[in-house]
Amino acid sequence: MDGTHRSFLSLRWKIFILLVVVLVGVQGMYAFFSLSQLNDQFKLQRKQINAAEVARLNGSVEASYQRLLEAAELLPLIDISQDQDSITPLARLSQGISLKFDAYQLTGSVNAAYLYDSHARMVGFWGEKVHVKEEEIQQVYDTERPLRKLVCTSICIRYVAIPIQLNGSKQGVLMVGRFLYDVIYDIKQQTTLDIGLALKAPEGAGELGSWGLLINSLTNRSQNHELLEQLSREQSFDPAGGSYVLAYNDRHYEILYSPLKGVNEGAAYWVVLDDISGHLLNIRQSLMSYLLMGAGGILTALVLLSLLLEKPIRFFSLLSKELSQLSRGEFSEFRQVVSGFHNREKLLGQDERDLLVQSAMRLSEQLESLEDEVAERTDSLEKSRQALTKERDFLSGLLDTAPLVIITQNRKGDLRSVNHFGLQLMDLDGGSLRKTNFINTLQREDERQDFLAQTGRLMDGLEPEVRTDSVLLDCLGHRHDISWLHARLRHSRGDESLMLSIGMDISERKRAERRLHWLANHDPLTERPNRLFFMDCLNDAIEKSRSLSSSVAVLFIDLDRFKEVNDSLGHQVGDQLLMVAAKRINDCIRENDLLARQGGDEFSVLLTSVRDLEGAEVVASKILQVFQQPFWIGEYEIVVTVSVGVSLFPDHADDGSSLIKHADVAMFQAKDAGKNCYYIYDVEKDHQRFERFSLGADLRKGIQNNELVLHYQPQIDAVTEKIVGVEALVRWQHPTAGLLSPDRFIPLAEELDLIIPLGEWVLKEACQQMQAWIRQGVPDMKVAVNLAGQQIAHERLISSVEEALEASGLSADHLELEVTENFVIRQPEVTVGKLTYLRERGITLAMDDFGTGYSSLSYLKKLPIDRLKIDRSFVKDIGIDRDDESIIKATLAMCQSLGLVVVAEGVETPDQLSFMRDNGCQIIQGYYYSKPLSADQLMDFLVSTGQLQAEV
Repeated sequence: MDGTHRSFLSLRWKIFILLVVVLVGVQGMYAFFSLSQLNDQFKLQRKQINAAEVARLNGSVEASYQRLLEAAELLPLIDISQDQDSITPLARLSQGISLKFDAYQLTGSVNAAYLYDSHARMVGFWGEKVHVKEEEIQQVYDTERPLRKLVCTSICIRYVAIPIQLNGSKQGVLMVGRFLYDVIYDIKQQTTLDIGLALKAPEGAGELGSWGLLINSLTNRSQNHELLEQLSREQSFDPAGGSYVLAYNDRHYEILYSPLKGVNEGAAYWVVLDDISGHLLNIRQSLMSYLLMGAGGILTALVLLSLLLEKPIRFFSLLSKELSQLSRGEFSEFRQVVSGFHNREKLLGQDERDLLVQSAMRLSEQLESLEDEVAERTDSLEKSRQALTKERDFLSGLLDTAPLVIITQNRKGDLRSVNHFGLQLMDLDGGSLRKTNFINTLQREDERQDFLAQTGRLMDGLEPEVRTDSVLLDCLGHRHDISWLHARLRHSRGDESLMLSIGMDISERKRAERRLHWLANHDPLTERPNRLFFMDCLNDAIEKSRSLSSSVAVLFIDLDRFKEVNDSLGHQVGDQLLMVAAKRINDCIRENDLLARQGGDEFSVLLTSVRDLEGAEVVASKILQVFQQPFWIGEYEIVVTVSVGVSLFPDHADDGSSLIKHADVAMFQAKDAGKNCYYIYDVEKDHQRFERFSLGADLRKGIQNNELVLHYQPQIDAVTEKIVGVEALVRWQHPTAGLLSPDRFIPLAEELDLIIPLGEWVLKEACQQMQAWIRQGVPDMKVAVNLAGQQIAHERLISSVEEALEASGLSADHLELEVTENFVIRQPEVTVGKLTYLRERGITLAMDDFGTGYSSLSYLKKLPIDRLKIDRSFVKDIGIDRDDESIIKATLAMCQSLGLVVVAEGVETPDQLSFMRDNGCQIIQGYYYSKPLSADQLMDFLVSTGQLQAEV
């Protein structure tokens, strides 16, 4: 025994206290559960009651609308004198309502009336005025359907609006309204609850403090108003409504705020008050009954338990005194004494006391046998020590065979131990180990300084471990990159502090890193620097030139026709061509200049030794010269030229990115100039190129944003001078540049592959406009639409034409399609079949710009065309150039023989008109009659020429 005095508490009392705690806890949990269940039932009951009351209120409001509708239907039946013929029926009704309204108001049928004419203008109102939207009144008048609504401002009024008929005709709208007081007091007669109506009060005018509410009506107001004020002081208001419980004057009240149905959120609330004190008292009484019954049960259980535990407790007390013999090793004596314990009351069989005696006997036997096992355990521990010795020897051998350098050294770097792999790598033996210092094995001074700094922090306890890198040379002189991990040994020998250093040979990884670094800055195909490395060098050169006030030039080089070589001879030949081309360019520059591959077939040259543009031009000329010689790639002789763009710092840019960009722009300018040349960066041409690019981007958005418009130029019969058709000409209403003619954007559309959607839009718009004119009664005429060559070649040509006709409802004989001579003659296999189909559909086909291209008579005879248009370039020289006049006469004669109708474009003078008319031209188009007109202007033109009657 340790002699420490500890307080003793009998097992009897421990069981008694534990049982009391358990029974009280169980009873408390049961009481808590019962209380919780009663509260939940009460809350559910209250929720159902509140929902029923709110439903009853809202239902009463709904039912009251019917009574209000009946009152509204009775008002127009007021007996009004018919002698007042000088005033309107509405005025007579207004007078009648004025005479009878007080009587209606006294009876409670209505509290307000409003009379409106057929234009939703108020003729008169009686009682409370409520603002109603004019469109709602107009809707009642137009639809002849009643309107009912609930409006809450300073009061709540429900109203019904109905259309009224007087003297057999619809005259206006009558609206009657009634307050909600009748609903509140009707419901009050049916229930014991108090009911009220709360409205959202104007700023600072509320009755309920921070709640901002105004009590409009309330039953038992003298008492209930105090309850509502007390509630607003104690609790915060939820705009969504809710149920609140308030303790007031020793009573408990439940107050329900429910949003009024049919009004704006937060505008009005039903207020329902109920005294729930009796319900809460019943819950408390039920809880007290549970607690009293539980207390009685606990006392009864404790008395019975005390009687039952008396004898077992006495038995345990005797047994506990005898157990002390086991601690003294008196096992036999203990068994002799304990064997005398037995249960004399075996009427009901054995119990825990008998089992405890048996367990005590077995325990003494087991403790006695433990003494015999101690010797065996001692032998086992000795065997374990020998096994640990073998394991230590195994680990020592493992360290010597591991491919790691494992050494121990002191703070100064003196070696104390090195494993076998380290001895071989460092070319050491056991005799020279003690004489070797680790610092002396490091090859560079920076490695030594880093080692001393890092290990100093380690040995001072500032770092748990440190890492260093170094280079070791083996006995053959081979270089090894070693990554070291140094850690301080916790258990050092004697007074000397040692550190453990483990080195891993990372030579292969270092070589891979150097290779990756090279690849990150070079093009693997040509082994020249790449774009990133070139940019870094360019920026460095610019900064150096800036400080020296010198120049730096950039040449941007692109191989001409390289794609043809790549596509025809294969990528392998293309790659070899790039390698040889890079060598030729590199031979043209100095050693301190730099050649880089930008990507694809583009190269860039950095000239750091030029003084001005002339020096850069010399290098550019030299590069052009060397590319005049053909390349021999395998068995192929390849001739490839280059286009070179030149930019100079600081003349053309102040930073590297802009300098490369401008050289790139100059290269494209060289390509535009015919390739195989160099071009100095020109700001003005760059601006023109940028404007063209911007206009192309705007065109794409312009098509999407419907910025395109059509103008129509009349086509006049040469004999009758009546309009027989119009040509649709597209214009672009640019947001900033104004109205643009086709020559500004049609080439861009063809270049950007936008000509197809643009042409389809023109076709659909022209067909829809032509159909609209036909519905307006214009003379019989056609609308002519130009088809671009890409449209004719496109697979959707026929379907797009048919879709335009179907969508607009235009007959095919009102549509004329103009095709370009050059494209039709150049690709007859693509065009003839499609044009023949369109002509068979009833569409008129015209050959546009005849005389400017092939003008092949053999093809003209075979093509499925109905009309031929003489280009304005011939018409403008009538009276000036005899050759042009002869061509026109021959064309007209030929068309007459072929049965083709001829349209003359660009007729602007009387002489031109007379010439064309005298030589048999049927249709005239030009400024002599009219310029291109908008759709509305064309209608004015028809009216002014007497071909269309003006609308009155």
